[in-house]
Amino acid sequence: MTIREFADRINCERTTVYHIFKYKSIDIEKLIKISEVLNYDFISEVYQKENQPSQTVFVAVEVDADSLQQLNLPADFIRLIKK
Repeated sequence: MTIREFADRINCERTTVYHIFKYKSIDIEKLIKISEVLNYDFISEVYQKENQPSQTVFVAVEVDADSLQQLNLPADFIRLIKK
């Protein structure tokens, strides 16, 4: 695929493609579009940590300060969270 064709497929200018190659970061929406065009899941590459099994699930739970004690976490950890 030529740079021109790739640029057309991700809806940008050819010069933008060169910027994508050059810079160390990329807009997430652009990365999703590139993943679709190239039929490759770059998103999972970005978010999968090294040496971490792919079955690992991260969960964020909002807990008020009073409920922290009920989680049976180490006291030092609770102090860090409250800061």
